[in-house]
Amino acid sequence: MDIGVQLVTRTSSGSRLTAAGSAFLSEAQRILAALDAAAVIARTTASRGSAPMRLGIAADAATGWMAKTLQAFLHGDPEYGLVVYGGSLQNLLAMLDNGHLDLCLIPFLDPVGNATTEPLWREDVHLALPATHPLAAEPSVDVRRLADELLLVGSVEYDSMAARLLLDACYSVGVKPRITTALPHQEVRLALVAAGFGIAVLPASNQSLVTAIGITSRPLTPPLVMTIAAVWPATGLVPSAQHFIKVARSFETGPRIDGGAGL
Repeated sequence: MDIGVQLVTRTSSGSRLTAAGSAFLSEAQRILAALDAAAVIARTTASRGSAPMRLGIAADAATGWMAKTLQAFLHGDPEYGLVVYGGSLQNLLAMLDNGHLDLCLIPFLDPVGNATTEPLWREDVHLALPATHPLAAEPSVDVRRLADELLLVGSVEYDSMAARLLLDACYSVGVKPRITTALPHQEVRLALVAAGFGIAVLPASNQSLVTAIGITSRPLTPPLVMTIAAVWPATGLVPSAQHFIKVARSFETGPRIDGGAGL
């Protein structure tokens, strides 16, 4: 297909995308992903009789408490289907603003555009250490002891609220940990922690996921906490999203936030 511009340059050493080619590829991938999602939504609607909730989940919100909420949502009322989207926080909020998502779970931020934000639960931020690390023997880790540690962090695009909280706590006491080149995937960061290559942060409710691979999770001093919030369009909540928030608030134990008024 000829679109009137050069997408690829060819040299004796191979081929590479031009700036126009990179932009074209990115847009084509977005369109193909949207088509895949549309097919899933159509099949789910046909099988259930109603459209599924389109839920965006930011990386920091993918916690044990989120999994518990999703499980209760899906098993408690089979009327509601679900299509999940990941990606950067900026991309998810853009999808919400464009009407492509019904609800987003994100680390709590300042008011988000024209959307409505409601805090749902709090997550303690823990430090992920190799099980053999000297600090792993401590009941908690003071941030002042992290000056010589290598901190594994995500990319700028997938900025982590948990990592930001830790760095802010370190900087406030004059500690500047060494920071790796951006590693956007948590699986890679945790694999490197298990191998003894560095340390990372993770939500406390995820610690059961890492104990089997040679990683120890420890709370921090001072304690670090992030809030996970639901965000929905100014047009309001669809019934499935309203039910999801109700489920998230139904647990009798855990670090949920009482209340219910949108902010």
